[in-house]
Amino acid sequence: MLKASDTLAGAVGKLAAGNVGAACVLGRIMKDPFGGLMILMDIESIGLRGEAIWRLYRDVHLMKLDSFIQHVKAQAGEARLLGA
Repeated sequence: MLKASDTLAGAVGKLAAGNVGAACVLGRIMKDPFGGLMILMDIESIGLRGEAIWRLYRDVHLMKLDSFIQHVKAQAGEARLLGA
């Protein structure tokens, strides 16, 4: 679980869970630090880690970052609605 004390690099490392592909995707997301941080929090909230991030990006969204981000946002929004 991410903590408020995590650095951006630490958060990326935790979410990538040793998967180089996931680390690359998360690194691309972090090119916009504020917006990227929000996406990292969404990724955390839906429980994506390591290989699951890479496979979703590569296989489902065909390596299209914007499509991947929209998917994550939609899933996180749905999770918030179900949790409310």
